[in-house]
Amino acid sequence: MEKVIEKELCTGCSACLNICPKNAIVMVEDDDGFMHPVIDNKKCIDCGLCKRTCPVLNTKKNIAINKCYVGYNKDEIIKNNSSSGGVFSLVADWILSNDGIVIGAAFDNNNKLVHIAIETPEELEQLRGSKYLQSELKNIFIEVKKKVENRKVLFVGTPCQIAGLKFFLKKEYANLYCIDLFCHGVPSPKLFTKYIKELENKFNDKLLRYNFRDKMTGWDTYSNTAIFEKNKMSELRFNNNYMKLFLSDIALRESCYKCNFKLGNKYADITLGDFWGIKNYYPELYDNRGVSAIIINTEKGEKLFSNINKKMEYKTCQLEEIIAGNKSLISSSKISKNRCKFFREIDSYKVEELVKKYVKKTTIIKKTLRKIKKYIKL
Repeated sequence: MEKVIEKELCTGCSACLNICPKNAIVMVEDDDGFMHPVIDNKKCIDCGLCKRTCPVLNTKKNIAINKCYVGYNKDEIIKNNSSSGGVFSLVADWILSNDGIVIGAAFDNNNKLVHIAIETPEELEQLRGSKYLQSELKNIFIEVKKKVENRKVLFVGTPCQIAGLKFFLKKEYANLYCIDLFCHGVPSPKLFTKYIKELENKFNDKLLRYNFRDKMTGWDTYSNTAIFEKNKMSELRFNNNYMKLFLSDIALRESCYKCNFKLGNKYADITLGDFWGIKNYYPELYDNRGVSAIIINTEKGEKLFSNINKKMEYKTCQLEEIIAGNKSLISSSKISKNRCKFFREIDSYKVEELVKKYVKKTTIIKKTLRKIKKYIKL
C-alpha cells in the first residue's frame, strides 16, 4: 500500500500505526515538523486495516446531547494552576481515586510534548495546563486497550486524537472516559523547538518548564512564562513571538484548516475549554482566575460530571453562549496564503524575524480587538 491518506488530510493521530498487525507503519516528521505515517511495503500485507481505522476516512456525524455548563473548581490553588477553571483536575482526581489511569499530554525532559499515563495525584501537575503544539502519541492507543479492560482510563486530547482512539478500539468500553479540548488548531512542534532553542541561547540557560497560560496577569490577559535553571521570562500572550505565530494561523497542521471534528462530530464524552465572554452572561462567576465551559456529549459524560460537580461552582448554560466566544468549535482556522513560504523559510530566520515577516501588525490588532469584544456588551 502506498499511503494511508492524503498528507494534507492526515491529523497525525497514529491510529494507523497502532492498528497495523505487522508494524509496517512508522510516524515520520515532515519538513514542517508534523508527524505523518509512512508504510514499509516490505512488511505491509495490504490488509487495509489502516484505512478502515483512519478517523478522517471513516468519520460520520454522530449524536451528542450537548448539555452545557459553566463553572470552576472550588479549590483556588488548583484553579489558579489550571488554564481555565480547573475542571479537568476534578475529573482526573475522581478517576485516580477509583484506581484509574489518566492519559494526557506532558513535556518530557527534552521539552518534547508526548502523551503519558499517570496513576497518582502527585503526577497530575504534568498534565495540567494548555500546550499549544501537537503532542506525539506513539503506541499509547495500544496501552489504553490493555488497561481499559480492568481499570478506569481517562484519555484527554484534541478532538482528532480522541476520534483516532475510538476508531482504533472499534467498540465502546465502560471503563473508558474521554475528554477533548476546544481546539484552534495545532502549531508545528518544530516551530516550538526552534523557539525554545533560541530562548536558551538568548539566556545562555537551560529551559526547565514552559507555561503557555500563566495567570499572574489574570486569566483573560494570560502570559507565557519560561522557567530556566537560573532565569525566568514572562510575556503577555500578545507580546510573545510564538503566540503571535500561533494566533496568526500560519503555522498550523494542514488538516487543521479543514477539521473533521467540530461540534456535530465529537467522539469525547466531555468537551472542555474557556468560557470567553463570561462577563456578558454570568458576571457573578467571573473573577479573572478562570472559568470553564463544559459541553456534555454523552450520557457517560453526564454521569462523570455528576461525580465532580459538588466540588464546583457552576450553572447550566446554553451552547450558543459558549460558541459565541469559541468559534473554533464550529469552524476551522483559515489557511494563510503565505503558509508554504513560511515553512520553506522556517530554518532560515529566527522566530522574531519570522514574526516581522509574516505576522502583520493589523492581524495582531484585529485579534486583540476580537478578544476584547468578548468581554464587552455591544
